[in-house]
Amino acid sequence: MFITALAYAALSLAPASSADTDGCSKVKLNGSSVWYPVSMREQADGSLKGVFPDLATQVFTALGVPLMVGPELPWKRLLTLLEHGQIDVLAGAYLTDERLAKYGVSQPVMQEDVGVIIRSNLTVRPQSLKDLAGLRGVAPFGASFGEEFENYAAANLSIDRQPFEDFKTNVLLVAEEKADYLIIARQEGERMIKEARVEGKVEVLPWVASVNTLHFLFSRATPCIKMLEAFDEELLRRRETGRLDELIEDYTLPVGDG
Repeated sequence: MFITALAYAALSLAPASSADTDGCSKVKLNGSSVWYPVSMREQADGSLKGVFPDLATQVFTALGVPLMVGPELPWKRLLTLLEHGQIDVLAGAYLTDERLAKYGVSQPVMQEDVGVIIRSNLTVRPQSLKDLAGLRGVAPFGASFGEEFENYAAANLSIDRQPFEDFKTNVLLVAEEKADYLIIARQEGERMIKEARVEGKVEVLPWVASVNTLHFLFSRATPCIKMLEAFDEELLRRRETGRLDELIEDYTLPVGDG
């Protein structure tokens, strides 16, 4: 369920990028505004927070390159801008073969469970993905949950992906019995249940739909692709010293009521 063998092989065989930063005087970064704890937009000032934006700030500061964060944009728009070089780096994405072909891919930063949220009054509780066949599913518009899951879902499941302005609408559809289940990153789904106040009407199943690694994506259309090797070296250094784990824990440890 992680990256496909083909993807791993391509990563390991890719030629080393130059650590030269010529032409990359600043890095234009953007990411999801609603993906807890990966990348979230602060309502007060619109700034981007989360594991990936914070890590990007730390790494590019260590590399001596300033970071400029872009405004809130739809996910598919961000990928298009990245492909055409209008942003340099995307802060957090699952890896697929298509993305591996289009973008530069960092070393994995963290891994994430993709969860299944069901309405609590379902007659039969699904025990696996195959039990979702025949049920009405929803998922965030533009989201990909990994190559293996997407291939299985396309062949076997019925999942509606509408471009709602607020992703929380998806969990409300399940709570209101307009859908049977929601596919979403597990931690984000748990947060949305609390925010929507639908505990008791929906629940997260104990098994996962998939497990994916998360990466930074670099545009191949800008000079900042030259920084990928140096970026990975700094990223691995932070993993080895435990600083990366500390950052992830800062966002994922329980903080109590409120």
